[in-house]
Amino acid sequence: MTDTLVAGIGSPHGADRLGWAVIEALRSMTLPASVALMCCSLPAELTSRLLETPRVIVIDALLGSGPAGKIHHLCAADLPQAGLRLSSHGVGLVDAVLLASALGMPADRLSVLALDVMHPETELDPAWIDGLARCVCGLLDAPH
Repeated sequence: MTDTLVAGIGSPHGADRLGWAVIEALRSMTLPASVALMCCSLPAELTSRLLETPRVIVIDALLGSGPAGKIHHLCAADLPQAGLRLSSHGVGLVDAVLLASALGMPADRLSVLALDVMHPETELDPAWIDGLARCVCGLLDAPH
């Protein structure tokens, strides 16, 4: 049974690869058997998972004001008010979460780790991928 889903949102282009790169890094680690890893191209893929899975951690690139490499830890309630632009998927992620919330997703089910890349063509720093993977491992160790 999957107790936690870790989903990386992304695409094969530029800094948008971040979510997928973190999922690939996590695949090389020893994680609890109850953790599932998923690469998503579209945030809409998450809506049903947000309703079915007891805990979801989403990783995405953030086009913010910097500094590059800053990690933002957000919950479901933060997303609409955050004023943050989450990569090219920003509206899609907010919409997926709002829909899941309207359909009964508990507010504490979701954690979003968004890393500020500042520009879509930014080269991914391996330290960012490692840092996000460590953050995910820390969340997995934390009680929920």
